[in-house]
Amino acid sequence: MKSFFYPASIAVFGVSDSPSNLGRIIVQNLDRFGFKGSVYPVGTGKGFVCGRKILASIEAAENVPDLAVLLVPAQSVPDILDLCGTRGIRHVIIESGGFSELDEGKRPLEAKIRTIAEKWAMKIVGPNCFGVINLEAGVVVPFFILNPAYMGKGSVSLVSQSGGIYYDTCMLASFEGVGLNKLISVGNKLMMNETDCLEYLVKDEGTRTIGLYLESFSEGRRLMEIAGKTTKPIVCLKANRTRVGQEIARFHTAALAGDDEVADGALKQSGIHRVQNFREMMDTFKIFSLPVLKGRKLALITRSGGHGVLAADAVHRHGFTLAPLSDGFFDLVKSRKINVIRMTNPVDVGDVYNLESYGEIIEKALQEKEVDGVAFVVTFSSETDGAAVKKAIGRAAELAPHYGKPIALCAVTNRDQWSQLKETTGFPLFTDVDDALKALARSLEHHENTTKRVFEKKETIPESPVQIIRSECLSGMVDPDRAFTLLKQYKVPVAHYSIVKTIDQAITAAQRIGYPVAVKTASPEVLHKTENGGVVLNVPDSLALKKTLQEMAPGPHFIQKMAPAGVEVIVGGKRDHEFGPVVLFGLGGIFTEVFKDTAIRVAPIDETIAAEMVEGIKGSTILKGFRGQKHRDIKSLTEVLVRVSALLADHPEITNLDINPLIVLEEGSGCLAVDVKIGVAG
Repeated sequence: MKSFFYPASIAVFGVSDSPSNLGRIIVQNLDRFGFKGSVYPVGTGKGFVCGRKILASIEAAENVPDLAVLLVPAQSVPDILDLCGTRGIRHVIIESGGFSELDEGKRPLEAKIRTIAEKWAMKIVGPNCFGVINLEAGVVVPFFILNPAYMGKGSVSLVSQSGGIYYDTCMLASFEGVGLNKLISVGNKLMMNETDCLEYLVKDEGTRTIGLYLESFSEGRRLMEIAGKTTKPIVCLKANRTRVGQEIARFHTAALAGDDEVADGALKQSGIHRVQNFREMMDTFKIFSLPVLKGRKLALITRSGGHGVLAADAVHRHGFTLAPLSDGFFDLVKSRKINVIRMTNPVDVGDVYNLESYGEIIEKALQEKEVDGVAFVVTFSSETDGAAVKKAIGRAAELAPHYGKPIALCAVTNRDQWSQLKETTGFPLFTDVDDALKALARSLEHHENTTKRVFEKKETIPESPVQIIRSECLSGMVDPDRAFTLLKQYKVPVAHYSIVKTIDQAITAAQRIGYPVAVKTASPEVLHKTENGGVVLNVPDSLALKKTLQEMAPGPHFIQKMAPAGVEVIVGGKRDHEFGPVVLFGLGGIFTEVFKDTAIRVAPIDETIAAEMVEGIKGSTILKGFRGQKHRDIKSLTEVLVRVSALLADHPEITNLDINPLIVLEEGSGCLAVDVKIGVAG
């Protein structure tokens, strides 16, 4: 990737002297941003651009360029690519469109490009992209006009699958106080994808924060592994949230673990901060330009009581607490106020008319041992207070790194002053305190993530794993006996059962197991037993058992020991097309899909991640003894999650798995799987 960002020379293909030619813009951008290397415009062979003669062929270039940028008709790309290879060029950006993004029938053209690239050992970015920007080296090759006046240099780098998001970032980042470093538009991801770019940026010294805009994951597990090994914040805006799974009617897990839910769990597991829109992405970039928040206690300073109430509400909403402030802090505030109504946190400094004191008050708050961060909300008149507030913002920019604590600064004033503040202070500003505290919550989450190993693959393979034989499965389903045997092989506790074919066998089995028993159909084709009359619970004796079997559909049946009372949960999994095997946990029983209170992670997981999954659902309070109920065996539950995740990782043939319900018993008594469905690839 380095040759894309730091080339010594660049050839631009598709240049003419026509004023409307887009190739000219690329050459002009390189000049505007001060690229120091050689630039070779290649095209018609007539005229000049930026004082450089337009070449008719790359053969006329004095030296072999490090990088070629192609902006030519799609059908011309293979021939030009072959010429680049002959000339010795090994890094190419294809900005041209007209490939598979336009028509699936263009796949053969892309295949031809790949073949030529492999022939010459080339690396290709694109096609259908805006190329790269490196503000450190003046490498700016998009074919739209850019200007250094509104492209502030900083430490945020972006990988974007969308040209539009790439463009928006170029236009708006500096206005929002976000300095950019490197940007790359990956387009159709023919050879270089977002994971290749991420791998480079996590090692890049100029990049401190990484942004991703993605509509699909090329290598989901590799992305997670790279993200899990860096302390750099990674912010992902993932679009294309529509579920594509087709197994909703067959498995609860498939219904609950749609593509977007899996992506959400995978990003969380690897410490990537998922945002919901472009504005939230910019807010997150802002907060990561400040020192990371290392605790939940905040000092709130506002200029009005209303702002203080809103700020206090936001503190609660985003999981923070109001820091206790010392008498020394309030002594300072009292000395600067005319009327002192109440000395509390939030601190109302509305009647501190000497705005020069704001910087002093902020610094005093940062000096408080109990304060982890400060939120300052200031509404002001630009005519009377503009200069003082600007000075206070400048002071905040010095104080935050000095004390190693973030200052989330919210400001509202008139349009012109607001724009000027954003452009000239160099300090990130928010409009709404809720946005600011939401961003601070991400900063704290990042601190917590980086204090532990977020994603680490751990194999948990039993001594003699049971192999599923696809040819023995009816309709892609594993028969129940084999499914339970597989669970037991992975040391998942299973309610004692026996499979029977006759009434006499059933009575013998029930006497051995002990009444009361549950009777279930053992046919793998009956997926939802309760809805299809395939389950009868609490059968008390042999007479009732005989009657039950006579009324049920013929075929093999389960005779299963009734499990003790407990909390029903679902433990499941599926094979995701982007991330591979994933494990799911949530409240179980017949209301699983109604409440959809679940946690999803990529398998295999360890006990730390399993515990986070249990803690992460709203229903976890039920497991902890809600309203006088007894505590449930959460430790045993986490062990089951780990073992099921290992099972899924070990058996790539498994497409879906539901243990529903798994009964979580009282603390110290374990868990029991009472029903399981496993689907395999045909």
